[in-house]
Amino acid sequence: MDKKEMRELFKATAADTSEGKLAAKAFAGALTTPILKAIELESVMRGLFAVEELAPGAQAVYPVAEDFEIPVWVLPGLG
Repeated sequence: MDKKEMRELFKATAADTSEGKLAAKAFAGALTTPILKAIELESVMRGLFAVEELAPGAQAVYPVAEDFEIPVWVLPGLG
């Protein structure tokens, strides 16, 4: 999508109608790809942790042994 199309889509998000709500969803979707590409390249988290790509709607499940005494955190969505 070029800049002109993005500008028009953004303008359409101002309408408090069902069309405006659809435009807002489309605008957010159009921004997703370039933002995710930038995050992937610049994310410090990707350098510190293993990256696992999940299918849309998939749940991140990582069982931890009961005798594991060190706290564990999962950081979904951090790049």
